[in-house]
Amino acid sequence: MDTQKGQKTGFAALRRRGAIPTAALILIAGTLFSRIGDSLASLGLVLDAADKGIDFGVTEVFLAELVPTVVAAPVIGMVVDRFSARSVCLWSLLAQSVCLAAATGLPGFHLRVGLIALSGLAGVASVAAGFKMLPAVAGEEHTGRANSLLTAGLSAASLIGPALAGFLHSVWNTAVLLGADSASFLVLAWCTARAVPRAVDVVIGRKPASKLSDGYRALRDAPVVGSLMPALAAAMLATSIEVVAGVFYLRDVADGNDTVFGLFLATWALGSIPGALLAGRAGWADRHTALILGGVLGISLGLLFAGLIPVAWVLFPLFLLGGFGNGVCNVGLRNAVHSHVPSEVHGSAWACFQALSRSCIGLGYLLGTPNSLVSSRGQVIVSGAIPLASVVWAALVTLRRRQPALGEASG
Repeated sequence: MDTQKGQKTGFAALRRRGAIPTAALILIAGTLFSRIGDSLASLGLVLDAADKGIDFGVTEVFLAELVPTVVAAPVIGMVVDRFSARSVCLWSLLAQSVCLAAATGLPGFHLRVGLIALSGLAGVASVAAGFKMLPAVAGEEHTGRANSLLTAGLSAASLIGPALAGFLHSVWNTAVLLGADSASFLVLAWCTARAVPRAVDVVIGRKPASKLSDGYRALRDAPVVGSLMPALAAAMLATSIEVVAGVFYLRDVADGNDTVFGLFLATWALGSIPGALLAGRAGWADRHTALILGGVLGISLGLLFAGLIPVAWVLFPLFLLGGFGNGVCNVGLRNAVHSHVPSEVHGSAWACFQALSRSCIGLGYLLGTPNSLVSSRGQVIVSGAIPLASVVWAALVTLRRRQPALGEASG
């Protein structure tokens, strides 16, 4: 009897500490597979535009992925919150697969980009629904760790996807890449159907979003999230500026060596993987403010000193630092939204955050475009200075708010 009691106690302890449920791992794996597929499709069209000399073709692809999301995200988020997130996710993934499959049979570049834009709209719904479902699938106690694994996996996907897309584009054509992306959505749909049982009640909640602005209001009013949103926006703006300006600056630092240039880009994604994994460790996952501010600080210092020190071997550790901060920040943000935003508006809030992030990304692309006023190196330096200033300001505001609370507690 004592042995049986001891075994039961041991099993109970394992369940309390236990690993992330298999269902959550299946959902995460499907998401990563689909993200690699997205890289194949978008980069395939970008390479088509470059090869065929289509004026503004590359910009057209980027805008197709950004603009519809910014405009339609609040409406899409309300749909996610008013219906079963599982059903919304599955239908959205099916719509994405159909759009990409149709694009494989169309020879026109602009028609294909239009279908990519439609797929992107459905993607807002599937991503928001996936965000809403994750706590229900992983369990509240494992949500932080699940966000950590998902963020690390997305970084790995961004490392694998472009390289694989470049190789496949050189061997086959863009239609094959679009078809592969279509198939990846079906894989994610299968993973979702298997991981999220119909019995899981991820539906309306008691107070679903009723206005288009509810998602934005939920982000603004949420503890931690609302006060740190300017710092997050600065970080997204900065990394987007560097994405464009860095093409010119990093190639100069690499003396035109495309291999070294590619390694620079890979180093950022490589650094974000351990950052995301460490941010999900027990004792850290709940420190949302520290994760977000610390992550933005790592991004800002990495970019700032990368611009100040144009030496190739110095840039590698700096990009590791920036990527590490990026991974930490992303996990902190996801955990903060899951923890502080009411679950009944998770879909609206995350859809609206996608709109905000893509607005910052689009503005960053414009600011990072080469011009006669600021050199590409100067733009990279500015991209580091912007989030550094924002994180210092956010830290001061946070400390100022905590001092009265400490005074009241001691009194």
